[in-house]
Amino acid sequence: MAKVKVDLKERGYDILIGSDNLAELGKLVHDQKWGREIFIITDPLVNDLYGDQVRRGFKEQVRTIELQRGERYKNLGEAGKIYDQLVKMKAHRDALIIALGGGVIGDIAGYIAATYMRGINYLQVPTTLLAQVDAAIGGKTGVNHPRGKNLIGCFYQPRGVYIDVATLATLPARELRTGLAEVVKYGVIEDADFFKFLEANAHQLNTRTFESDETKQAAFKLWQTIVLEAAKIKAKIVEKDEKEKGLRMVLNYGHTVGHALESLTRYRTYNHGEAVAVGMVAAALIASKMRMLDGEGVARLVSLLEKLELPTRIEGLPVAKLVNYLGLDKKVKAGRVNFVLPEKLGRVVIRNDVPAAVIRQVLTELGAA
Repeated sequence: MAKVKVDLKERGYDILIGSDNLAELGKLVHDQKWGREIFIITDPLVNDLYGDQVRRGFKEQVRTIELQRGERYKNLGEAGKIYDQLVKMKAHRDALIIALGGGVIGDIAGYIAATYMRGINYLQVPTTLLAQVDAAIGGKTGVNHPRGKNLIGCFYQPRGVYIDVATLATLPARELRTGLAEVVKYGVIEDADFFKFLEANAHQLNTRTFESDETKQAAFKLWQTIVLEAAKIKAKIVEKDEKEKGLRMVLNYGHTVGHALESLTRYRTYNHGEAVAVGMVAAALIASKMRMLDGEGVARLVSLLEKLELPTRIEGLPVAKLVNYLGLDKKVKAGRVNFVLPEKLGRVVIRNDVPAAVIRQVLTELGAA
């Protein structure tokens, strides 16, 4: 298995990346002595697909708690139900929570681990591309509020991140694409060569490569490379700025407009990656209008996203409401909206001086009414 170290001194941990390795998780947990009581938090679909695989690897008793699927279930009410189950099952301080699933599961399970008995161990076992390259790494935990995404939460690092890219073979095409948006983000913010690599391999980054035995194994090797490179980039940024006081904010590239789209449509129209894809285009266009990014950079970004079958436009949403949601985004400081803007592919800066007229102009050009 490939390994990436997240060096946060006493809070540091490894990201382990392999294929067909879920059954080995129990031995790792046992050897590391991460918990005497094992609680898996997952959703019904992931539990059906992978729960038995994970549980079979444990000598210890494993208890499973299910959360309904979907971003709308990532809230304090549902978290309260999970606390109730942990209390009922008499979970103690030496318990280990395993977050088995996508970003929703990772966020809420991490938040519960951070707050139950003032903090217990947890392990991220992400099964979606979006979670493998982004949500599971870095210790961001939390739940949504009706007025905004992830408004309630804290930074709480896992004991480790354990990735099996074979789980990608069971993802719907739309779910795979949503993770690719975050993958593209890393190329824009940090690594122009990685962006070129994605351009060269875009035709292989889809679920069709999982349909035959001849292409599946080669696909897993390609996805391992992609997840590994994304993990390296995220780990490097998190090491320098664990709690998003400065540099780590570059990871929000595309998220300012993206979160506004998600909140305005109540997480039902756009999934996270689709919203971020549109948000990345919006940020690139803003950068272009502010004479920071050339037209070729914008065109290459739009072209790659379209090849990956990700949206690049906003259709029919009211500009005024989008602007209002931008004002509620948690990245707002001192009344100004922070935007992560590309200067070129592979380098971005954080700006809080984007004129409101430019924001409205870009949203309109992208199809907002």
